[in-house]
Amino acid sequence: MRAGIVYNPIKIDRDELAVRVESAQPLEWSEPVWFETSADDAGEAAVRSALDAGVDLLLVAGGDGTVRVAADAVTSAHVPLAIIPAGTGNLLARNLGIDVTSLKNAVVNAFEGDEREIDLGELEIEAPDGTRSKHAFAVMVGFGLDAEMIEKTDEELKKKVGWLAYVDAAGRVISGLDKVRVQVRLDGGRTTRSTVNTMLIGNCGTVTNGIVVLPDAVVDDGMLDIALIRPQGARGWLQVAGYVARNNLLVTKLLRRTGHLGRQRTGAALGYGQAKETHARLEEPRAVQVDGDVVGDAIALRAGVREDALVVRVPHRRSHEGVAV
Repeated sequence: MRAGIVYNPIKIDRDELAVRVESAQPLEWSEPVWFETSADDAGEAAVRSALDAGVDLLLVAGGDGTVRVAADAVTSAHVPLAIIPAGTGNLLARNLGIDVTSLKNAVVNAFEGDEREIDLGELEIEAPDGTRSKHAFAVMVGFGLDAEMIEKTDEELKKKVGWLAYVDAAGRVISGLDKVRVQVRLDGGRTTRSTVNTMLIGNCGTVTNGIVVLPDAVVDDGMLDIALIRPQGARGWLQVAGYVARNNLLVTKLLRRTGHLGRQRTGAALGYGQAKETHARLEEPRAVQVDGDVVGDAIALRAGVREDALVVRVPHRRSHEGVAV
């Protein structure tokens, strides 16, 4: 047995990671093979090299972009993925209950954790010029507040204060966020029309700093969860804030995890849905983000789900749980 380790040298120190790997790896395993990502590559070359080396386990130490690339690649290679959180958001790691604060715990989980099959989303977007592109996603895609916030985040500030840089960007974006008419169809059903400023489609429901925005999302239920954010003025934004605040109360999370809370209700300011496939067409182009990376402008998008496509290592106590508390 042999592990392949893909790491971003800007986000994690190889020597420190190597010490943790040496202490956690089973004695009978061969020496791991290391692959470094580069500044002009999200990790695709490093991940492919690791898989071509015939590894039995892939450890990925990097940001959400590198994890997304690795998740897409290992689905066809049938190699388990172990996440070593080293980014700002660490979104998939949070949703799987992996410790994002301890390198030691994350590495131990990589070698000793349970294996869990989870879904992987797939997004196709149509650009204003008619060209199409496809993107895998493990956590969430969307346009509006989240995409604009990511696009406007100061990278230097992000390096200094981490996720708080997103708060700064949100404050600058939210007052000038434009609405757009959008047509949405879920699973081939009736097309609905709405005026929104944000649309989210998620395989997971928890985002930066552990905030739950899609409370019914479960990473292995074979469904994608959809949210249409459509506040009318300041009162509407207060309603949205109220939804989010209630969903992030500890008691709410516990009741939902234990099955004592029904599905999230839809309101005037925030509508929820669930589907295996979602189609949306926008009246005007908007920037689209995929797991925290803006991938371009779109006038239409289609999102689907690959059920149980990805095998990940997760902590024992959370191997069969949904949203992390």
